[in-house]
Amino acid sequence: MAEKAWRRIVGSGVAFDGPCLLTDVLFWPDDDADYVDIYDGRDATAGRLLVRIEAAVSTTLIYNLGSGVPLDVGIYVAGIDGAVETTVAYIPR
Repeated sequence: MAEKAWRRIVGSGVAFDGPCLLTDVLFWPDDDADYVDIYDGRDATAGRLLVRIEAAVSTTLIYNLGSGVPLDVGIYVAGIDGAVETTVAYIPR
């Protein structure tokens, strides 16, 4: 099995392109209560929405997904604005 990898996205973007296991999500809003959407896909229009994570101001949220959630296409992170920071951990498969 491949090694776990980490990818930080500020705003929105593709964290990984390809099948994988999503194992962790760390989310930090900027100066407002914000949210981030995590998709199985390469963008928000064709991807499958997995979860919306909401956080209050200056709150870091950490989600450990155990052995991982299998994704078929990849990981797309859609932050509500350009300052939202999201880090995902995944295992390519």
